[in-house]
Amino acid sequence: MPKPQPDWLTDFAAAVERDDAPAALALLEERATPHAGTPEAADKRAAAATALRVLGDRPDDLLRWLRWLAGQTSPTAKEIVALLVPHTYDRHPGEARKWLLRLCDDGNWEVREWAAGALGELLDKRFDEMYPLLAGWAAHPSQFVRRAVVVAAKEAVKARRPDRCEPLFRLVEPLLGDRAEEVRRNLGPFAVGGGFLRAYPQETLARVRRWAESEDEMVRWNAAMVFVAAEAAKHVDAALEVLSALASDRRRLVWQAVASALRNLAKRQPERVAPVLRTWLDDERKLPAALALRGTSPRSS
Repeated sequence: MPKPQPDWLTDFAAAVERDDAPAALALLEERATPHAGTPEAADKRAAAATALRVLGDRPDDLLRWLRWLAGQTSPTAKEIVALLVPHTYDRHPGEARKWLLRLCDDGNWEVREWAAGALGELLDKRFDEMYPLLAGWAAHPSQFVRRAVVVAAKEAVKARRPDRCEPLFRLVEPLLGDRAEEVRRNLGPFAVGGGFLRAYPQETLARVRRWAESEDEMVRWNAAMVFVAAEAAKHVDAALEVLSALASDRRRLVWQAVASALRNLAKRQPERVAPVLRTWLDDERKLPAALALRGTSPRSS
């Protein structure tokens, strides 16, 4: 038998049913945690699913409710908007794009997370329609909006569709030289290392080899940081090949990224990585190699 839903969710559904959006939002906001200031993710997802269930056969009422939420300053209201937009996009594509752009640039980091997730869901579901929009947003003045493009691309690669591999690389590659903290922190180590490398391993490694040949230190930083991700441990030989080419770069940004990647590889595959790094200690690659070896166990250093 299905579990009975919590009392608060029953009351939430009743508020939605009687078209009392302020009461429904208040019930959800009462679930806010002291740490985040908003309800837990499971509660927000349950609330969004309940709204869809109650108003699913009343699309005009659902859209009106969504518009009311979009006009609120509450982070919780904004997060529910992000959760609902992919399910209601057909009825208000213009509004939905405006809302998503605003939410991706919101002052609250958690709202930005939910908005980027919604953007990724829409990119996956409506690839041909959303792709040109995100390609334009990749040049947006806000680093938060550009960052949302990167996160959305990571979400879209999960489908592992071969026909999307090249377009998704073209979407994120213009951002490789982006120095904004929000963009670079989410590009090489997160989207590429944690997403593209898992979905398209050989294509990603070929791309990263090309990035490592760039003269731009930020592009080279991203190439190195791909191998910080746990997924890189499956590609140690390729990683060492790329990082070896980058390890002699005297620019601090680059060699520190190389050291970070080597340290992570050495921790995950010490028997394979540490002996190689010890051979680097006698040449121009010694600085990142030495830093990486400091983090390995005595047995492997």
